[in-house]
Amino acid sequence: MKIRTRLLAVFVAFVLTAVLGFMYLIAEEIKPRYREAQEEVLVDFSEMLAALVSENAVTTDPQGTWIIKPTLLNKTFEALKLRSLDAKIYDLAKKQVDTRVYITDKEGTVIFDSDKGRDVGVSYALWRDVHKTLSGEYGVRTSWGDPIYPDGNTMYIARPVLANGDIIGVLSVGKPTRNADAFISNLTNKLSATGAALAIVATLVGLMINLWLTRPLDKIQRYALSVSRGENAVLPKMGNNEVGDVGKALQSMRKALDGKTYIEEYVHSLTHEIKAPIAGIRGAAELLKEPIPETQQQKFLSNIVSQTERIQDIVERLLDLSELENTETLSLQDKVNLNELITDVCQSQEDYAKAHSTIIDVTTDKSTLKCDRFLLAQAITNLIKNAIEHAEHDSTIYVQAVSTKNKTTITVSNKGNSIPDYALPNLFNRFYSLPNREGIKGSGIGLSFVREIVKLHSGDVAVESSEGKTIFKISV
Repeated sequence: MKIRTRLLAVFVAFVLTAVLGFMYLIAEEIKPRYREAQEEVLVDFSEMLAALVSENAVTTDPQGTWIIKPTLLNKTFEALKLRSLDAKIYDLAKKQVDTRVYITDKEGTVIFDSDKGRDVGVSYALWRDVHKTLSGEYGVRTSWGDPIYPDGNTMYIARPVLANGDIIGVLSVGKPTRNADAFISNLTNKLSATGAALAIVATLVGLMINLWLTRPLDKIQRYALSVSRGENAVLPKMGNNEVGDVGKALQSMRKALDGKTYIEEYVHSLTHEIKAPIAGIRGAAELLKEPIPETQQQKFLSNIVSQTERIQDIVERLLDLSELENTETLSLQDKVNLNELITDVCQSQEDYAKAHSTIIDVTTDKSTLKCDRFLLAQAITNLIKNAIEHAEHDSTIYVQAVSTKNKTTITVSNKGNSIPDYALPNLFNRFYSLPNREGIKGSGIGLSFVREIVKLHSGDVAVESSEGKTIFKISV
């Protein structure tokens, strides 16, 4: 599994675990917190009603016994039936009072029940809220299936009814939890939606961070693979960070290794190429030591000069090629008029073509191309010279250029001996050459020069040869 995939999987798992765990914790905490809030309100409500009853509904009978007369509460709840209630509490539409109040005497027998008096006369002495309150403790209970809320819980808070400081009864206020449950459900749904949104956002952020961290690694991997294939790869920009330092280290290592191999190859190739000219110069010089006719002396001297020029040409071309092969990017690129560029190159080669009994025919469009004008002109010049040297006498060299939306194609073709199949794969290799129509082999550097220039322009160069016609094609 790739590091990117592992990082993303770990991050997503962490985010989902954190969000789900947080949602579970919140969901578990919401319900008791709502119940606590409801209980706190009921404590105030029941305490106030108990105080109201203690001050306004407590009297004595003829024997002097304290009794509770709930007349005030009866009137209050009867009046509630005649009142209209229309309260919008966020998403809750409240249409009626759903609070139940009952009062018991000191024996725990119900003497008042706001729910249509249904349990008047029933003993509540064993109910927790009543029992605890009569014992002087805090009385509270939550019951399932109370008639005012058969499908859920009803919370009751009881407070003592006092007379001269003595407990003579209990007032208990009951409130169904259905409204609180609705609030809890609504909040839980919103939290779930928020949690899902946060998880998605966090995952996207994680993906972006993952890409930010791993993309430079992918660039380094592609760079390393390109180098291993022998391509003249350019070190990608990775910023001034640790990954960038790794890339620079790889580039330094590559240059060190390439330099060693490069020197070995060049020494071997140069030695091989100049061996023959040196042998020719040496042979001519040894013959010149002997007394020979003037005409032969001039012939040997001309041979020495020509072989010296050949060595000089090889060295100069190698220097140019070496500079190109060690160039990673083009330092200068301008929009160049393709017709002007190729026309100028062909005009510069007209005399060379006439000297070889050929002419040049040019067909181009007027498009523009972003390139290094000098280098591309050098590449086209090399192809035209190569075509002239290998063309038949009194033939035409055709130079054509066509541009499409994404690519420009330049072709140079001639008529002459076809290139053998075995030579086609090696034609652009350094020092590989075939005899021209005069039977003379070139330095074998020109086409390598063309290949390096085209590579710097991120293009391709190819050759086709059959039935006496050869076509070189540059695509950039």
